[in-house]
Amino acid sequence: MRNRLFFIGFILLLFQSGLAVAGEVRVFKPMEQELSHMQLRSQAMAEGFAQAVLEDAQNMLPGDMDEVRTELFKQYLIYHAKPYIQEYKVLSFQDMDAGLILRLDVKVNKRTLRDGLKRMGFFATLKAPQVAAIVVPEGMSEEAAVQLQDLVTLSGIQVADVAFPSFTLELAPEGVYKGRLVIKDREWVAMNKDLAVLWFDLWGRFFTRSELMAFRVKAQTLSVSGWFSPDAVLEFDRIIRGWDSVVQEVQLVEMDMQSTGVGASWNVRILNSDRLNMMLQAFLPQRGLSFQLSEDVVK
Repeated sequence: MRNRLFFIGFILLLFQSGLAVAGEVRVFKPMEQELSHMQLRSQAMAEGFAQAVLEDAQNMLPGDMDEVRTELFKQYLIYHAKPYIQEYKVLSFQDMDAGLILRLDVKVNKRTLRDGLKRMGFFATLKAPQVAAIVVPEGMSEEAAVQLQDLVTLSGIQVADVAFPSFTLELAPEGVYKGRLVIKDREWVAMNKDLAVLWFDLWGRFFTRSELMAFRVKAQTLSVSGWFSPDAVLEFDRIIRGWDSVVQEVQLVEMDMQSTGVGASWNVRILNSDRLNMMLQAFLPQRGLSFQLSEDVVK
């Protein structure tokens, strides 16, 4: 009975610290004369989704975005947050003369968001920008030029006179954009009326190249011994997958019976080594579990 209570307490502590659950967001939307009541509610919902996704992204990234990039990301999410929303519940609408207050309970799809952040370049450029050449067409509207500059900043691109990577934008008929992204050994082409969709379609392929991810993100083997049952190992496997700000691509590769209990090993790509070590030290040794992170890179 004592061991069972010990296990439950251990798992509860891990759960509280490691797993992201649905979170409440609160949005105030001021009244605008040209908007109907339904339009105001719709805009408040969009801002609520954007706020929820932004907060999860900030917890997931291994560092802080600057204020400019944070604001650009929030504005982008107002129109592009829905793919990351797993489920939501409207808790309340409070109508006032000055506007309305919306309370939402939002659950974000962590895996989808993590993949989106990779494709948008956040993991690759959070600490240092990606240098690239940007070529724009003549006759580009001022609005489109501003949007393109915002996308450059949002993705952490530093424009320079370099050979690769090189992004070229062209204007196609019927308001369609055509983009071409060229690196030393390959080329990608895409077309879309939405400049943001086009941009991240192409740069997403660049930022998720296997060779780039292997270079940018440390990969190691985490070994933990002293578990008292295989179920505890599987529960920790579920928990560590929720530590989005410190690890990604977590894979349980081995579980074996030892004289001291059950041992297990994971292949993990580490975003923040110091924070991961701190979290492991906080939970494992004082509960009779020992761990080791290999120095060798996982292939």
